[in-house]
Amino acid sequence: MRFHREFFFNPMILLIAAIFAVHSVLTILAWQGWLSLAGLLAGMLIYAVMEYLVHRFLMHRFPRVAPKIFEGHAMHHRHPNDVKYLFSGVPYDIAAYAVFYLILLALTRDFPLTFAVVAGTSLYQLYYQWMHYAAHRPIKPITPWGRWMKKKHLLHHFMDEQSWYGVSHPVLDVLLGTDNPRPKSEKRQSSHQPG
Repeated sequence: MRFHREFFFNPMILLIAAIFAVHSVLTILAWQGWLSLAGLLAGMLIYAVMEYLVHRFLMHRFPRVAPKIFEGHAMHHRHPNDVKYLFSGVPYDIAAYAVFYLILLALTRDFPLTFAVVAGTSLYQLYYQWMHYAAHRPIKPITPWGRWMKKKHLLHHFMDEQSWYGVSHPVLDVLLGTDNPRPKSEKRQSSHQPG
C-alpha cells in the first residue's frame, strides 16, 4: 500500500490523472461514436510510440536537443532506484500537453476528437508511469507481462543502456533491433557517464 500511495500522490501523476479525468468526461459528453473510440486508441498509440522515441533519442542520443531532459535522465541512470528521479517535473508535462493540444487542434479542427486523443494519451501515460515505477521499486508485478517488462527495463539500466528503450511495451525495440543487449565488445560508452 505504501508504494501505491507514493505513486498516486506524486504531483506529476496527480496532474496526468486530472488530465485523464477531465478529458474522459469531455469525451463522454461529446461522444462521436467510432470517431471518439478511434481518438482514444490513437492517443494510446501516440504515447506508446513517443515513449520509445523520446527515451531512445532525446534521453540517450542527442543531449543538445533537450539538455534538461537528458540530464534528468542521466541522474535517473546514476540513481535508478531513487524515487526522486523516477518522474518528470510537472512543468515539462504541462508544456508537453499544451503543445500536443495545439498540434491536435491544428490537425483535426475538432474539439471532441482532440478530447478523445488526449484522454487516450493520458491513460497510456498513467500505464507507462506505473510500469516504470514498478520496475524501480521493490514491487513484484502480478502478471507475467509485468514481470517480463520489469526484467527488460532493468536490463536497460544494468546491462546495456543502448537496448530495451520500451518501458511499457517491446514492439519498437523488436522492430528497430534494440531488443537484445549487445556483447561488451560492441557497446558504445554509456551516454550518461561523466566526462
